[in-house]
Amino acid sequence: MGLLAYLVAGAIVAGLVWWIRHGPGYPRLPTLVVFGLAGGAVGGLAANLLQGESIDHLDGIGFTAAVLVALVLVVGIQVRVHRGEN
Repeated sequence: MGLLAYLVAGAIVAGLVWWIRHGPGYPRLPTLVVFGLAGGAVGGLAANLLQGESIDHLDGIGFTAAVLVALVLVVGIQVRVHRGEN
């Protein structure tokens, strides 16, 4: 259940970032969703492992880590792609 929540959090973060900043020169939504899913999974699983919990454990720390890592990855790729075109 935890991994699914982390993936959903990553996808939602990607969708929100795309909704706020999209247009010519920015990555497309599927690209951001892939990075959001990866960031959510990595952040949540890393937080669980650092706490000594099972991989599928869901708590506030893991969820927060999933959202933050997904946000950093999605915004980072968006800035990098947009900057590369200018």
